[in-house]
Amino acid sequence: MPLLAPVARDLAEWRLLCGRPEERALVFPSPSGAVWSDRAWQTWHRDAWAPACGAAGLQGVRPYDLRHSFVSLLIHEGRSVVDVARQAGHSPTMALDVYAHVFDEFDPTERVSAAEEISRARRGDVSVLCPPAADDGSEDPKIAANRHSPSWRPRISFMISSVPPPIGPRRASR
Repeated sequence: MPLLAPVARDLAEWRLLCGRPEERALVFPSPSGAVWSDRAWQTWHRDAWAPACGAAGLQGVRPYDLRHSFVSLLIHEGRSVVDVARQAGHSPTMALDVYAHVFDEFDPTERVSAAEEISRARRGDVSVLCPPAADDGSEDPKIAANRHSPSWRPRISFMISSVPPPIGPRRASR
């Protein structure tokens, strides 16, 4: 699956930081290399995601919301429903069921580049505010060297979450 240039760069950087894992390795594995347990997810959400969102001034944002932002960007690029569905892992019918309002709001004369929107968002305050700095301005070398530490994960969270929110408000008639 082709990735947008900013996401491809992030993934390449992340893979280098992780010691160049195998191509099919999980992007965010647990310390054992497996899928996260519910407890590990809750710890990451509390100790990394929530503080990173707070530093960016975001409230009530779930990691899953990034998926909707990404799909909205693809739609506003003018991608076909088949391409959007493929990127989202949906059937075209499911993509229309979930994103019909975004397709409906799309104006073909106002296309935007998803890669440029991501880059533009990263040039804003998020790049300055995230990840949150340590309280004393320094970083614990044990955390810096441990890619499984919840304190380390905000770095990648905000590489990914600099995707702007879905474009355009939902129409009031919906």
